[in-house]
Amino acid sequence: MKQITMKHICALSIFMLLLPINSKGQSDSLQLSLQEAIEYAMTHAYEKVNADYDVEGAQKRLWESIALGLPQVSGSAGYNHNPDLPVSLFPVEILPPDMRPPGSQPGDKVPISFAQAYDANYSISVNQLIFDGSYIVGLKAASVFKTLRQQQRDKTSIEVRNMVTQAYYLALTARENVTTFKRSLAVNERTLKETRAYFKNGFREETDVVQIELMMSNSKSRLLEVERSYKVALAVLKFSMGMDLTQSFILTEKMESILAPTLLKHDNPAFNVENHIDYKLADSDVSTKKLLMRLEQSQYLPKIEANYTYSKYAFGDEWNIFDQDWFPSQVIGLNLSIPIFTSGSRAAKVKQEKLNYLKAQNTRTMVTENLTKDFLNANTTLSTKREQFANSLKNKELATRIYDLSLIKFQKGLINSTELSQNESQYIEAELRYIESTLALLQAHIELQKILSQL
Repeated sequence: MKQITMKHICALSIFMLLLPINSKGQSDSLQLSLQEAIEYAMTHAYEKVNADYDVEGAQKRLWESIALGLPQVSGSAGYNHNPDLPVSLFPVEILPPDMRPPGSQPGDKVPISFAQAYDANYSISVNQLIFDGSYIVGLKAASVFKTLRQQQRDKTSIEVRNMVTQAYYLALTARENVTTFKRSLAVNERTLKETRAYFKNGFREETDVVQIELMMSNSKSRLLEVERSYKVALAVLKFSMGMDLTQSFILTEKMESILAPTLLKHDNPAFNVENHIDYKLADSDVSTKKLLMRLEQSQYLPKIEANYTYSKYAFGDEWNIFDQDWFPSQVIGLNLSIPIFTSGSRAAKVKQEKLNYLKAQNTRTMVTENLTKDFLNANTTLSTKREQFANSLKNKELATRIYDLSLIKFQKGLINSTELSQNESQYIEAELRYIESTLALLQAHIELQKILSQL
């Protein structure tokens, strides 16, 4: 599974800092749910667009293979001028006496030309493949190649949905962090205001005021940090969707609705390895390797082609020979090519392809076992992450209650600011652990969906 790495986040962070502010983009904010974000990515994601091009190219390649067995028609035309006509030497005796060169003697050779200064021709040729074993196998291979490209596109679609879902979850958790630290800052601002008032009236020490000011300063720093992280998370999401990074974007999903399906327990979910895209790709690779082996075996078979050519020629001593008589010519032929002996090279190629075929079968078996292992691991991981989430949720609730009680005690003067600060740090730590466990649970759920071919 492709994870959103720190390398991606850092690169996009730098890019986002360099982006100009687009007021129009801000006013035209998109509001998309997770499903709508996935649907947008299925049309605009860069990897998905490239995969669509690959499938279209495979369709053209299939037709290219089919066309090789259909009639091939070609035409040609030519016009020639011979400034110096070619000649041949003949005995002078073949000429009548009145046409012999002056002074010629018996046994002399005279140059004679049978060509004319101008000639033209045109022809149409038709070739038809009658039998070629490699054509039949190649046609099947092209069809398998098209299927393979379609399966690769399906895998790309799964990866895009996976990346968009992960990025959406990352943005949601980042937004939860922003909400948490905004709430914490508001509490600290209110507490500071009250503490200053108590200090002026002599009910608090100056140390308490300074301590609360420090807590508020830390809250502001944390808020700025999580707001930047939220901005980067949105950029990662937009990039994975193929969306312009300057486009304003609003998440419409709520964390509660996203979490609900992950908390439903399904003991021993059904897993059929043949439904997984990786198995389908491995199986198609076996079919491809088998056809390549048969392609090499087909080289032992003869090849038969038929051809027909129709031509016309014209000759003359003047440049305009198009009014002259044109003489037709026709040729009908049949070509037979039979492989006889290649010193073992053809047999070596067949053995190589057979080994590749056996290797592909072994790879398919390995993929089957690996997917079964991944399913067991993903199912176990999801159960573990559910337990960790439940524990972190309980800890967050307890830490929140302790912090709320500490605020009440501090307001009543029962504890000092140092103890309040410690309880706030405990509360913040619990909130962060809760967000981390939430993201881990969501990612574990994605992984299991991916293994089950439900993503």
